[in-house]
Amino acid sequence: MMSFFRASALKTIIVVLLSAAALTVQAQVTASDDGKSWTVNIRNADIQAFISQIAEMTGKNFVVDPRVRARDVTVVSTKALTAGEVYELFLSVLQVHGYAAVPSGDITKIVPNTTAKQSNLPLVDKNEKGGEELVTRVIPVENSPVEELVPVLRPLVPQYGHLAAVGSANALIISDHMDNIRRMEAIIGSLDSAESEDVLVIKLEHAFAGDMVKMLESLTPKTGGRRGKTQDGGVTVVADERTNRLIIKGDRITRQRMAEMVRSLDTPDSSSGGVEVVRLSHGDAKAMAELLKNFADGASSAKSGDGKAAVAASGDKVSIQADESLNALVLRAEPAMMKELKAVISQLDVRRAQILIEAAIVEISGDQGDALGFQYVAGSDETGVGAINFGGSGLNINSILQALATDDPSGLSLGDGITAGLGETDANGDLEWGALIQALSTSSDVNLLSTPSILTLDNQEASIIVGENVPFVTGQSTNTGSGVSNPFTTIQREDVGLTLKVTPHVAGLSTIRLELEQENSAVKESAGDAVDIVTTTRKLQSTVLADDGETIALGGLIKDDIRVTVRKVPLLGDIPLLGILFRSTSKDRVKSNLMVFLKPTILANNDRLVKMSREKYMGLTALQFKLNSKGELEQVEKNPIPQRLDRIFEGREPVQQEFRDAYFGEQDSPQAGSEQDQADAAPEAE
Repeated sequence: MMSFFRASALKTIIVVLLSAAALTVQAQVTASDDGKSWTVNIRNADIQAFISQIAEMTGKNFVVDPRVRARDVTVVSTKALTAGEVYELFLSVLQVHGYAAVPSGDITKIVPNTTAKQSNLPLVDKNEKGGEELVTRVIPVENSPVEELVPVLRPLVPQYGHLAAVGSANALIISDHMDNIRRMEAIIGSLDSAESEDVLVIKLEHAFAGDMVKMLESLTPKTGGRRGKTQDGGVTVVADERTNRLIIKGDRITRQRMAEMVRSLDTPDSSSGGVEVVRLSHGDAKAMAELLKNFADGASSAKSGDGKAAVAASGDKVSIQADESLNALVLRAEPAMMKELKAVISQLDVRRAQILIEAAIVEISGDQGDALGFQYVAGSDETGVGAINFGGSGLNINSILQALATDDPSGLSLGDGITAGLGETDANGDLEWGALIQALSTSSDVNLLSTPSILTLDNQEASIIVGENVPFVTGQSTNTGSGVSNPFTTIQREDVGLTLKVTPHVAGLSTIRLELEQENSAVKESAGDAVDIVTTTRKLQSTVLADDGETIALGGLIKDDIRVTVRKVPLLGDIPLLGILFRSTSKDRVKSNLMVFLKPTILANNDRLVKMSREKYMGLTALQFKLNSKGELEQVEKNPIPQRLDRIFEGREPVQQEFRDAYFGEQDSPQAGSEQDQADAAPEAE
């Protein structure tokens, strides 16, 4: 363990010595007439070692904050530097890495620049030379109010600096690097000059600064633009859109005249608000009205002090009503708010895409069954009767004995499959013994395909129901009193069949998010011991993503039921081979496969919708026409539907001219050769 610590300590000492050695070698000392000079060239050095080297070069004492960490200090110098120049280079390196040097007596503290302004920064006067050292400077302003200069100078001060205005002394207090303070002093001197160099800052209360500059440009051609320069005998107006202020620069008379003009124009809207009726082409007026009311309420509560001036409108100045009969909006608002409301409406009242949803429900099922059984009876009335009976559908020993006892064979009926009987009777015709053999094999296959489809708008729920309305008994009563019977039965009707509900959302250029609810119900054929109608239901509810025109599988159910039933005589039914004569065996197997598929298609424009409709209609006409050997269509049905989709709503047969003459009469009949007559009398070109 001791050897490990010694090795680690030795390794650390070697690394520190190597770093210091590399730094020292690259800092060459050169003799000069006025003292020593250094050429500093370091690369990726540790800042702690760099500070130590600067202390040796300049003779200054440094106190380093523990948060000062950097291992990538790089300095490239091509000429010799004096001690003062080396220290300025050191301050520049600290600024680049986010640190600052704060003098405090005979020592200098190296701290992060974010906390430097909280330290005791030195206060310098007007004649102090520039440099990278952090200092505090008090700058008196002679002409302009300091409150108007703070918004202009604040973007020039870094985050770790400080800028404050003292209104009583009309002075600015700035904590920053000396070079940056000198630059701001030059800006302040340029803005705070007398007469033509004076600057007037006006805060707008109602108008927007950018719009005000455009208006002033049209009124005063010599006015500069938002960032224009002063022209001869003119004035420069700059818009500070961040604070909604106007900065006017020019001579005193022009500034006063411009300020009076701005104050005259910066007034609230004098109009009480206009009324407009906006008819919607695609949107819903009621839903749009609710949305615009919320928008107007939010705009009225916004403040126009920060950033771009917001439109101020109180709730009683904006009125939005929906006329559902015309699908229109009635708007009453001030001009600025009216402009914003109409801009929102123009962006929301757009044509929405339509989506064709095609679903396919495929169900394939098969049923196989095998049954084989033997039944016996023997005995007489004197000695007794014994029987082996296996109940089930069709004929059995029990029903035969009842028929013999009552001498009524009407109750006997043969079941499905093969039934064979053997027996012997005595001289009196009574059955002495009998045997019954039954065998049945069943097989059934079912292939069901349902393809519902529905067309709906984007973000609009749609549903389709195809089925029957089946009554279900919910109550029954018989009221008998005073010889009067009043029975009644209450029923409730439910839809049984195919139901498809879908809400599509276009998520991209070719992606659709679908909220689906699909149900397929049917009345069960054999209800068994049920007291009322029994229905079967298959329901699917899901949210999926699908591409345009892509067929996807939503889900399915694979079912495989096997049921084996054995009825036998104890012991005898277990005898190998012969035991089959004393048992009845039935085996049923039901296998079904249900799958649901979906295909969404985006119909973004009317051309694609018309093309889809014609393709669907052509599929219907293909069932009633066929193509003969000559390549012509021949009718399969006696009265087929029209071949073209645009003729589906017209009459089946064209109206003859003789009927038109008799219908209108000779005086009221349209003139021969007129366009209307020719259009009406033209036969259907099919």
